[in-house]
Amino acid sequence: MSKVTKIQAQKRKGRYNVFLDDEYAFPVGESTLIEFRLMKGTELDDAQVTLIKNRENTNKAYGDAVNYLSYELRTEKEMKDYLYKKEYNTPIIMDVMDKLRKLHYLNDEAYAQSFINTQLRLSANGPRTIEQKMFKKGVPDDIIKQKISEIDQDILLDNATEFAEKQMRKTNHASFKQQLIKLRQSLYSKGFSGDIVSQAIDSLDLEKDEDEEQENLRKMIDKVSHRYANTSKLITYLMGKGFSYDAIKQALQDDD
Repeated sequence: MSKVTKIQAQKRKGRYNVFLDDEYAFPVGESTLIEFRLMKGTELDDAQVTLIKNRENTNKAYGDAVNYLSYELRTEKEMKDYLYKKEYNTPIIMDVMDKLRKLHYLNDEAYAQSFINTQLRLSANGPRTIEQKMFKKGVPDDIIKQKISEIDQDILLDNATEFAEKQMRKTNHASFKQQLIKLRQSLYSKGFSGDIVSQAIDSLDLEKDEDEEQENLRKMIDKVSHRYANTSKLITYLMGKGFSYDAIKQALQDDD
């Protein structure tokens, strides 16, 4: 048996150093101190000392976990990875995870719903992108599929349409054909389905402005014509940018 001969407060509030038989033995937090009723004169056997140390490590791991959660919600995978990174052993991590679940601090289903709501409110991401992000966070596949299937399609269409409007303003210097190609590519890259992409583009009721198209063509010719001594190569380049052959020929004739 060993006897507690001194309990010394650390500079950190709520932390104490425990001395057994006049030698430093281990640190504890206030909760561990109270739980095991540690005080000067308390006698402990080896099994009790081991239990106290394990409980202290568990309490410390729980404190780290709660602090990690204080910044934002976490998935079970994120929490487990975090605690392993802090070098806690598996039994302690499992104890902490169980406690967090019972207190509803960890809930992958609730996490997924909150994550989707935030993505729909603050980003222009579509379902595929949101799904990929949740997968990286460690949300189980069955929960991802369930929550993605529950997304309101009207909200997706509104978000896709708003994003499409912004994209059209960014590409108004390109040919109308090129604008539509880039718009469709951008919507797909954000993770929207083909149906939502088509509906969003249709809702904009886009029409080619011939004057604007001609002006964009002239600007493009002024910008790149010096690269091409051969007119046919210039025409090929401009057609690749979505301008029609007849419009290009007319613009080049007007410049002559």
